[in-house]
Amino acid sequence: MSAAPPNQARAGELRQLLQRAAHAYYVLDAPEMEDSVYDRLYRELLELEAAHPELITPDSPSQRVGGAPAEGFSSVEHRIGLLSLDNAFNPSDLDAWYGRLLKVLDREPATPLEMVGELKIDGNALALSYEHGLLVQAATRGDGERGEQITANVRTIASVPLRLQLENPPAWVEVRGEALIPDDTFAAINAERAARGEALFANPRNACAGTLRQLDPKVVAARRLDFFAYTLHLPKDTPQGPSSQWQSLQWLQTAGFKVNPNAELLPNLAAVQAFFSSWDTGRRALPYATDGVVVKLNDLRLQDAAGFTQKAPRWAIALKYAAEEAPSILLRLACQVGRTGVITPVAEFEPVPLAGTTVSRATLHNADRLAELDLHAGDTIVVRKAGEIIPEVVRVLSELRPAGAGRLELPQVCPECGSELVREEGEAATRCVNSSCPAILRGALRHWVSKGALDVDGLGAKLIEQLVDRGLVGSIADLYGLDAALLASLERMGTKSADNLVTALAASKQQPWHRQLYGLGIHHVGEVNAKALAKAFPSAADLATATANTPESITAVFGIGAEIAQSLQQWFATPANQLLLQALEQLGFSLAAEPEEPGAISETPLSGQTFVLTGSLPSMSRSAAQALIEAAGGKVSGSVSKKTSYVVAGEEAGSKLSKAESLGVAVLDEAGLLELLKAGSA
Repeated sequence: MSAAPPNQARAGELRQLLQRAAHAYYVLDAPEMEDSVYDRLYRELLELEAAHPELITPDSPSQRVGGAPAEGFSSVEHRIGLLSLDNAFNPSDLDAWYGRLLKVLDREPATPLEMVGELKIDGNALALSYEHGLLVQAATRGDGERGEQITANVRTIASVPLRLQLENPPAWVEVRGEALIPDDTFAAINAERAARGEALFANPRNACAGTLRQLDPKVVAARRLDFFAYTLHLPKDTPQGPSSQWQSLQWLQTAGFKVNPNAELLPNLAAVQAFFSSWDTGRRALPYATDGVVVKLNDLRLQDAAGFTQKAPRWAIALKYAAEEAPSILLRLACQVGRTGVITPVAEFEPVPLAGTTVSRATLHNADRLAELDLHAGDTIVVRKAGEIIPEVVRVLSELRPAGAGRLELPQVCPECGSELVREEGEAATRCVNSSCPAILRGALRHWVSKGALDVDGLGAKLIEQLVDRGLVGSIADLYGLDAALLASLERMGTKSADNLVTALAASKQQPWHRQLYGLGIHHVGEVNAKALAKAFPSAADLATATANTPESITAVFGIGAEIAQSLQQWFATPANQLLLQALEQLGFSLAAEPEEPGAISETPLSGQTFVLTGSLPSMSRSAAQALIEAAGGKVSGSVSKKTSYVVAGEEAGSKLSKAESLGVAVLDEAGLLELLKAGSA
């Protein structure tokens, strides 16, 4: 085998030396090369690549910063979903989560589950994709399924390896972690901005989020972000892959990632509590912000068996520290009218710094909470951030109340339209029931054009406010009668923006039925429920008929309860809503699912059959098995009953298998399930 040309060999040697030195400096915090030596080698590589551009490789240190600013960020789909975690705020929340975990795993309380405790870094989640060891994509969390592609910016983060330090990397690797700006770096950035007369960043997390979305990678590089890796996803057939979260952290370190050094292996729930308590004070000395700890089930196979809810993994939880509190003076009580007419009282108070931001407003939820607090004009209140995010009024310091201060209550009439407010017996909410109320209309329009619904780009809250206030739009259907000339005459609108909006509105008519249903804003019908309902009732006409004649068919849909069924019944029975549906149909909305292809079989193989999964299957996770069953029309339940069609049992099957045998329910192994699926699709 012939030797590589001298320039190619030297370039490879320089890349290896510089990558090793950068890893020692930024990840291990143990420099092994003098800065002057590093600079000299780096300059030599730059000169060599400038003279021979064919030597430049994607993982070259010279490629961490470079290229012209991007024009924008494209949306990319995550190979593996990037879900948020459920939160726990006290020991009882943690105990409840642990109890649910034991139940879903069929484990007895006397058998402790080994956990891993990690600090919850207050930064921004990233999804990194590697192929054959090379970083090919970096994306923000986004909605968990899709995020913004910010690869060029992430390449500037020195603690993110451009190439994995593995001799034989797998075909692909997905790494999740947290980008952050350390406190001292944040202070330096704000000092520089102050010297230039620029606005200061509120806190490190916001500065980090803004930095990651900079269009110029050179700006990102100048702000010196850091990164901790905490989750690993590998192909199932990876030889000697980790079998636990603890081993995953070690794998990440070996591959060249920076892993937070404060993680601990915890044998039981008592150890979790001790870990959480020890860091309540210890976190104050850290050089970066952390607002809690993340607790994860250590065994990856058990993680797989526990699966996910619609929003979060069942096998992990974020245990949050008590929110910071601050006193302030109440200035006034405001009231907001939501898109369903609900009146929400809002406390407006003197601005106070709280958990890294300045806040001056906090929701008071409803009339009951207002009465419970016993708020008076000019009260001194104590404010905190619930979950470190949403400001709330905790209590009133009544001993500091001004003499003669009047008690504050909700108004009797809607602050927007003057209609009398109504509170139904047994309900916490007070509502405006005037369907023509401008506030309700504005909310309905914002919801209709939102990303989860019709996703109309260019129709923001300010424009909607203009349209409603000028009487140009009185319903959702009126949006589709707007022309470009009229839109161009509005504030902050030009001819091009108006043309683009008219085009976007026309395109929204092609959105699928489940998005149209969600966009209607029916109380209790969220995105997930809308998909389930749209699948069961393939048109608005079908759903309307069911609400009037066979409400039991609605509650028969998996995940749909009596409350949603009642809400649907009320909505479809309202004359104004019936007129809206007619108007939308006349505008060209299908209000129905796409017709099936000729010859398609409407009855899916497992329709009407209920399955229960228990134990570990040999070649697939329980969540994967559930997906196969549901795709074939079956339903997966968490408990065994006489109505159960089959129990699919793997290794270490627990009490569900015993109950199935006692009830005479048919039991399948993985091979039997696959055979059933195959036979059904034949």
